Amino acid sequence: MLRFVVALLAEARPLVERFRMEVVEEAPFAVYRGREGWLILSGHGKAAAAAATAYLHLASGGVMSRAWINVGLGGHRQRPLGEGVVAHKISDAASGASWYPQLVIDSPRPTAPVLTVERMEEEYSLPWVYESEAAGFFPIACRFSTAELVHCYKIVSDNPDATLSRRMSAAAVEDLVASNLEEIMVFAGDLAGLARQLAGFLADPPGYQEILAKWDFPTPWRRRLRRLLQRLAVLDPEGPPALDGARDPAEILALLESRLAAIPIRLPVLAGGLSHDLR
Repeated sequence: MLRFVVALLAEARPLVERFRMEVVEEAPFAVYRGREGWLILSGHGKAAAAAATAYLHLASGGVMSRAWINVGLGGHRQRPLGEGVVAHKISDAASGASWYPQLVIDSPRPTAPVLTVERMEEEYSLPWVYESEAAGFFPIACRFSTAELVHCYKIVSDNPDATLSRRMSAAAVEDLVASNLEEIMVFAGDLAGLARQLAGFLADPPGYQEILAKWDFPTPWRRRLRRLLQRLAVLDPEGPPALDGARDPAEILALLESRLAAIPIRLPVLAGGLSHDLR
């Protein structure tokens, strides 16, 4: 359920090791795969992040509605080094475009606005996290999932008193990510759980594909068919009625509606009272 987009190997290595991923491709991007998800190394910059995100979607099977996380480093004018934040707003300094990730789960870290810049900053005039990938990653990932499942987790590596990333060793970068690994794991796990719930909602109800294979349903009627079968899946564990004798899609819809109308609605038993069936 997880898709990670990370710029550099040093940033990715703690994730690769924790999720027990193995490299499955090395060009044009390094792609890693494990039991719980995929990871791609995008390289530096928003264009590279956008291209890598699209590539990973296809390389991982083109499955929609997965959880996407961009993990990386950034600078901030006052937050301490090593602190992790989750983006609640992403802006592109070059174009002025902005996006707003939707947090419907608890964030393991404080949230902050993120500004994607073309080159490294040292002044940090705004109280934002300055970085170089989010504005490329987010809008592309949202083409393959919902905003509730697409997020950026940034770790402060620079501030006005300590511009570290230009001289930081790979080991130091790994340590920064590793120090946030437990929070990233919690965040990723919660997003994966949300993605599984959404996948259940989006799955075809029992009998849907079998009916479409036998009868030619117009597109508007397909939506109606899906809704009826979804309701039957909840209300009638025996599944849809036998439809072999149906002559056309209109008769099938009528049969399903009749079956739904015949299912009694059971009221709960109240203290001192009796339950009743309503029709």
